[in-house]
Amino acid sequence: MEFWRVLNYHPAAADSTANGHPLYIWPRQGFGRIDDPDRDYLVLYVGDSPAGAIAEALGGFSVWKPEVLDPPPGAPVGTVKALVKYTGNPVILNLDDPQALQDWSLRPSSVVSKDRPSTQQWARSMYETGDYAGLSWWSYYDPIWASFGLWDITGLTVDGAPEPLTLGHAAVQDAASIIRRTLS
Repeated sequence: MEFWRVLNYHPAAADSTANGHPLYIWPRQGFGRIDDPDRDYLVLYVGDSPAGAIAEALGGFSVWKPEVLDPPPGAPVGTVKALVKYTGNPVILNLDDPQALQDWSLRPSSVVSKDRPSTQQWARSMYETGDYAGLSWWSYYDPIWASFGLWDITGLTVDGAPEPLTLGHAAVQDAASIIRRTLS
């Protein structure tokens, strides 16, 4: 499988414990759909396509100006917004599958609910089975894309060098077109 993510990439980040490395997972979690507020596990959020990952990362902005691609304030000099590709075959529970929803007594609206304590609770139950490396569901921005939350990334490999993003990047252009964002 291929997975994609937009991250604040820093070329000097030598390993996954360093912020800016493609496998780094931000430790201050608790507000994401399937985060564990108790921090027994961390979640890497990725998409199934470059455009889908970009839509998830930038979709909250109605107009995409060059500034949306700026790294956060205080990031080390040389940090850039980049698109990274991963490969691997983790066992994923597909929450876009009606049988999986039925097995877990979930409705589609439960999956995309903004009630984070609720989504985190059923995600925790799925994590605790030990059967899955993560979950997938349809993207908020367009259901043609899948979003993934992975709590076990041991089988993921970074595939190639992260690609610095610009508004002219083909995947940025695709995402903007599909979710109707203005590029400025």
